[in-house]
Amino acid sequence: MENQFKTEQEIEQEMLELNNQFSEFLHTKGIIAKFKLAFNNMGESARKQHEKDVASFEAVKTKSAEENKEFVEFLHTKGIKAKFHLVVNNIKNGAKNAPADTAKQIARAQAQAQAGVARANAYASSSSSNIVCSAESLTKEFNEFLKMKGLDGQYTVSITE
Repeated sequence: MENQFKTEQEIEQEMLELNNQFSEFLHTKGIIAKFKLAFNNMGESARKQHEKDVASFEAVKTKSAEENKEFVEFLHTKGIKAKFHLVVNNIKNGAKNAPADTAKQIARAQAQAQAGVARANAYASSSSSNIVCSAESLTKEFNEFLKMKGLDGQYTVSITE
């Protein structure tokens, strides 16, 4: 789902917690006591993870309900007749709003296309001025690059037309 990056403090805290748990495990006497301690720690970890999962699920559920209001309304409507009327009303509203929605989508697509054309033209005009160069200047630039990277002793570039 989501990648979560931990700060150094969080990593240190986890390491200290694991170290403390392992020290407690090592100092526990008897195999039965060690198993009980290990299973209690696993149970506590599972409870914490379950709480995180429940919170994450509730957040996704809320977001989904906000994005699909019509479907949620349909689910909460009682009776087949009421659901039928709801569906018919939603179809009517969708048909009424369709021209405006289509116009918005067309305008958005045209704006994106114009922005793409402008970017392409800007790139083409900037790169066309850089195209004119000689084989000697290219050779010199490549060799300077290799020298900068410390590879001038191993590689040498020569460009001919």
